[in-house]
Amino acid sequence: MFGIFWDCDGTLMDTERSYALAWQKHLLSFGIKITNKEMNQFIGVDDRLVHSYFLKNVNLGNFENTMNELNKIIEVTLSSDLLFEDAKKVLEELDHKKYISSCVSASPFSLLIKKLKKANIDKYFSFIIGGDMVSRNKPYPDIYLKAISELQTKKNLIIEDSPTGIAAGKSAGEFVVAIDRGIFTKDELKKADLITEELTLDLLISAFNTL
Repeated sequence: MFGIFWDCDGTLMDTERSYALAWQKHLLSFGIKITNKEMNQFIGVDDRLVHSYFLKNVNLGNFENTMNELNKIIEVTLSSDLLFEDAKKVLEELDHKKYISSCVSASPFSLLIKKLKKANIDKYFSFIIGGDMVSRNKPYPDIYLKAISELQTKKNLIIEDSPTGIAAGKSAGEFVVAIDRGIFTKDELKKADLITEELTLDLLISAFNTL
């Protein structure tokens, strides 16, 4: 069986900036102003690491309370309008074919499920896993290794949009397709096996044929 392992934020849905805005808004309540450029370094990074980074200078409180506040901000913005059209089309085309899809996100599982349901795409995934379901989140490979083990697929593609996610996929020993959504430069995405500005079924089939 062939497995396609999808990152969510920035790959399936245009939510990367929602996360950045949520962090910016939350930090502003503590008197800390963070620019968009500064927030870009945290895209695709485990929120536990982001929390630890800012906790050095700001008394944010514990991680769980911080995430609750961030989730309240993010949930307001969730809708099917955030789904990237190319990702939606490929998911629809993959349905009922020999390819099995899994959603593998650094986001907490409870929030991830809400995002996928809001976009009405949760039905396309045989397995869904959030970053809080492994001891080490991206850029470590644990989350992809767990998903692959769960589905028992023999050939795998990982689709990511950030350097952190790409690092996780490559550390898992798999072929990584980077979708360029305009947030990172080609140089920042260069560790992927393939970089594309649009996801298509033909592109994924062609990538599988190289494995």
